[in-house]
Amino acid sequence: MMNRRDLAKGLGLMTMAIAAGPAMAAGEASAAGISFPNGPWAETGLIRRTGGVLHYARIGATEQFRPPVILLHKLGGWLADWRDVAPLIANGREVIAFDLPGHGNSRMDSPPPYIQTLGETAAMLVGAFDEMGLTQVDVIGTSLGGCVGTSLAAFYPERVRRLAVVSSVLGRARTLAEIAEIVDRGQPHIYGPDGLPLATGTESMASAFGIVNLERINAEGNASRMQAGRWIQCQERGVVITDIAANLKRIEAETLLLYGEYDPTFVQFRAAAETALRHSRTAYVPNSGAFVTQDNPPATAVILNEFLENG
Repeated sequence: MMNRRDLAKGLGLMTMAIAAGPAMAAGEASAAGISFPNGPWAETGLIRRTGGVLHYARIGATEQFRPPVILLHKLGGWLADWRDVAPLIANGREVIAFDLPGHGNSRMDSPPPYIQTLGETAAMLVGAFDEMGLTQVDVIGTSLGGCVGTSLAAFYPERVRRLAVVSSVLGRARTLAEIAEIVDRGQPHIYGPDGLPLATGTESMASAFGIVNLERINAEGNASRMQAGRWIQCQERGVVITDIAANLKRIEAETLLLYGEYDPTFVQFRAAAETALRHSRTAYVPNSGAFVTQDNPPATAVILNEFLENG
């Protein structure tokens, strides 16, 4: 069992797991003035839900006998974390990537709450699925996206056929007092006193996540963190307050646990997750740190395609 010090370290590292890829179409800009290079997406759109607007991007064709694939990015990232993987898994099937609340081009109507729970985010996504006519989906999420995916599969089992959880914190729930200690006061190297994320350096990213393509991933990550701003910390609290370890026991879907070969951080959750899940398998992406979707997209896509097709 992890002690409080180990949890604080793991959550701090998860918060640093914010290296993201370029987003959306060329020329688009956020309220923060960040411009995004081209992506592979055939279509982008916005769906209004209670409390805000979710941004999504789509590639591939609708397939009658296979559900669409939903891609969810990491904490402090944006949907373009998946820009190099999405085309490789859109062979004859629809792939839809979402910006999670407060991230990328998804915008909420009010300032960040103290906590944005995984359940709240999962409910927003299910509402989006309903509006888009998606009765059943395959979900692939990394970091925060993987945690949201566990809530989707645990509490909306009829909607999730298969689930891939990539490099995610899968721990037990913590109290508000523990959250204040771990997230609010325990990470001055990650957040400023105003709650805004601080820039990460390549050395800390290398030691925390074993990243191979370090310069590019770190630079992109600092851009996506700036975009998400204070929404990173409130989403992190939502992860910490959720008993993800217990939720894993509720999941009926075939589940893939995916890690990078050089990941020194998220693999600590592997053994307990394998024990809790009913139907699971584990795989490693070669020559990759924890951010497999950016570090080695081709190898990541090979593993995901095999899982989606064969379980």
